[in-house]
Amino acid sequence: MRTMKPCLLFLVLLICLCQTQISNSIFDKMRVHVINGLTKETLNVHCQSKDDDLGSHDVSVNEEYSWKFRLNFWDSTLFFCNLSWKGGHKSFDAYSSAITDECEESDCRWRATDDGIYLFIIKHKVYVQKYKWEP
Repeated sequence: MRTMKPCLLFLVLLICLCQTQISNSIFDKMRVHVINGLTKETLNVHCQSKDDDLGSHDVSVNEEYSWKFRLNFWDSTLFFCNLSWKGGHKSFDAYSSAITDECEESDCRWRATDDGIYLFIIKHKVYVQKYKWEP
C-alpha cells in the first residue's frame, strides 16, 4: 500500500498535466468562416472533411457561411472547400493544422474577393491573399 500512494499521486499529476494540453485541442471548437467579399455576385461554397460533407451553400454579397467542429486527437483535422462564382473557382484547404498559427485561437476567416481568396492573419490583423481564382 505504501508504494501505491506515490504511484497514484504521480498518475493523478500526469492526468492533470495532460488534461491542460488536451483541453486546448480536443475539447475546444474551431470555427471556419467563408465571407463573400465579391463586388456583386453570389458565391457558392461547398466544404467537406473526410467524414462530413457540409453541402453546397449560396452566399450573398457581404454574408458568410461558417461551421464549427472539434479537432481530432491526432491533430490531423482537415476541411477543404470549393468556392465558385461567375469569375472562377478554387479548391483549397480551409482548415488544417498547417494554418492554425495564422488563424485566431478558435477562428479561421477566409474572404473571397474579385481577385482571389484571402485568409485573415491574426498576428498582423490583416487579410493576406492565399489563392487566385482559376478560370
